[in-house]
Amino acid sequence: MGQEKEFRILVAAGGTGGHLYPALAVLEHIENVTGKKLRAEFVGTSKRIASSVVPQLGFKFHPIPISGFKGLFSIDILILPFKIARSIGICRKIIRNLNPDAVLCTGAYISYPAGAAAYHENVPLVLMESNVAPGKAINMLAQKADLIITSFEESESFYPNRIKSKIVMLGNPVRKNICSLLPKEEARKELGLEPNKKTILVFGGSLGAKSINQAVNNILFAFEREGWQLIWQTGENYIFKGQINKNVKVFKYIENMSIAYAAADVVCSRSGATTIAEICIAGKPSILIPLPSASNNEQLINAEVMEDNGASIIISNDEIGDKLYKSLSNLIDNNDILISMGKAAKRLSKTDAALNSAKRIVELSQKMNHKPKSF
Repeated sequence: MGQEKEFRILVAAGGTGGHLYPALAVLEHIENVTGKKLRAEFVGTSKRIASSVVPQLGFKFHPIPISGFKGLFSIDILILPFKIARSIGICRKIIRNLNPDAVLCTGAYISYPAGAAAYHENVPLVLMESNVAPGKAINMLAQKADLIITSFEESESFYPNRIKSKIVMLGNPVRKNICSLLPKEEARKELGLEPNKKTILVFGGSLGAKSINQAVNNILFAFEREGWQLIWQTGENYIFKGQINKNVKVFKYIENMSIAYAAADVVCSRSGATTIAEICIAGKPSILIPLPSASNNEQLINAEVMEDNGASIIISNDEIGDKLYKSLSNLIDNNDILISMGKAAKRLSKTDAALNSAKRIVELSQKMNHKPKSF
């Protein structure tokens, strides 16, 4: 497939950081694995995170018209088949021009056109499923895939027996900077915080989480009273109104999450798969509030794996307002529990997931004998 001095790959990395960053983590290792220059191109929608992040990293981004399913009674359902067909056609054209060694899809509706196009064009198709339970797009593409990389041992039970030979559990790839954190005190100084005070990191994804933000806003007085420090990523859709004390650092978006993780004693967040992987690599105790609208309840399943292993405490989205302060109080000053939960999280981490995923993708591209397939 690709050129002698380049490893070429087309990536469809969903619409959120949880889909994008695992793909980027794998790309960080491909040049070292192949000894070749990496040429990666991405497909996605112009309204999602990849459209801004990918070009900044020097990769080409191709917009496609695909959109998510908005319900049976939405007018969009009438044009969705045409959007899918057009998106597959665009992806096929990109593949013919790029001549990639592999196509990598990490889930969500953006993945389907690229995965179907790879199958039609007889290019090695790799799926990465970060959640325990596979999403709809991964399920639809699973039979067409040549390799399925999962993050949890429990994931295998969600796939049909006939495709289990394609599945390999390597963990969820995490960016290199998360794997080598600064000392806690140094990270706090970088953020303008006191080096020796208990610190809590709260975030709800790039767009934020309204229920978590409101719960935190309602107990800000307690942070000052208790002497706790707060690193708070609100997301783009939440506007904080009120006085910000010096023990509280508020960000719409945290570019360098490694510093935020390093500074924290406890993480309070949603339980998306990439967040879970980063918490485990960082070895941080956590309070997890699963997103209730997740399509396959995957965030609750992710959180239950963490809680069952002693790494996290789950609070339901409906109860976050009532239980957040009490849960933080029970954790933050109990060093024995914090240490135990942090060690439990670390045991669940897969530090070489990105490197091993890169190796498997490269090995697949080298051994594929591109015989025609029937669709």
